[in-house]
Amino acid sequence: MNQRPILQVAQDGETDIVVRRDFSHPPERVWQVMTDPALIPHWMASAETMSRCEIDLRPGGSFYYEWKGTQASPGFHFSGPILAVQAPHHMQHVEFFNGDTASGTTITTDLEARGQGTRMVMVMRYASAEARAAAIEIGMTDGFDAVYDRLEALLPTA
Repeated sequence: MNQRPILQVAQDGETDIVVRRDFSHPPERVWQVMTDPALIPHWMASAETMSRCEIDLRPGGSFYYEWKGTQASPGFHFSGPILAVQAPHHMQHVEFFNGDTASGTTITTDLEARGQGTRMVMVMRYASAEARAAAIEIGMTDGFDAVYDRLEALLPTA
């Protein structure tokens, strides 16, 4: 019987959130689904549908992800520079919420082969302890289980 992969989300130090999850396919496949703008909207979803997904996946490149709002909730977007790329194992970028460049979050994602699968470790480093606390309060870490379950579901078809 297959067990659902365990998602670990933990606070580390004053400013970091560390996310760990295993996937059933090799890093090359996980990387493809994580970085292909045609696939990202299928797994990186929220209550709103992603309406724009652009990524120039190279150091010095950038990304822009946008979700259109509804009458019940406003739209939002994340954007920022790509700092480092070592496909298919490492990426680092800065994430600005709704264009607010005053307090970007540095996201480092590492994919490591584990048998036939992959261990993902993502470190979200906030500008301050207060910024991390605010992100947690507004739900930035909610829903990771569902998001990564959708990513896992795309792996066999990618």
